[in-house]
Amino acid sequence: MALPPRLGPLRVRVELTFAAFVPAFALLATRTFGTLWFWLFLGLAVLGVTFLVVLALLVRSGNPEPFGIEAVEDKGDDVLGHVGAYLLPVLLDPTAGSREVVISTLVLALIVQIHVATGRVHINPLLYLVGRRVHTGVSGGQTYYLVTRTDPATWGRVSPLFVTVSPSLLIEKKRSQ
Repeated sequence: MALPPRLGPLRVRVELTFAAFVPAFALLATRTFGTLWFWLFLGLAVLGVTFLVVLALLVRSGNPEPFGIEAVEDKGDDVLGHVGAYLLPVLLDPTAGSREVVISTLVLALIVQIHVATGRVHINPLLYLVGRRVHTGVSGGQTYYLVTRTDPATWGRVSPLFVTVSPSLLIEKKRSQ
């Protein structure tokens, strides 16, 4: 029986959270345009984009290693947890006053905290927009979150190359890069 993936360092989970919630922050910034709240949400969105860029550079320059993945499970269903948080800005009416914005901010902060604490930040819906998928996979008795660019059903005898981002997160890298 394989154990679930380790949570990984808190710093990495927080960075992945900001990256995963970029759409929610950007939508909240758009909804609060013309108020002081705009700058808070814009700053959070920019911070998240910065973490995405750093992650992309880390993978690009990282040393890929082959991992013999013994079992794979698709985690696409877990994306819905993020999508629900993305709907929060739709419900926000900044013209109703700062109290509404504070309530929405607290709700989003609670959702973000739950994602960090449970490790759900590895499932980032933005990855699906750029052709990646998220799975869990077992290699050598250790379970990892896998961000893949190819279909695991096609791996066959050729082991995919992964860059280790944290003790629980592997990101597939093209062989030709």
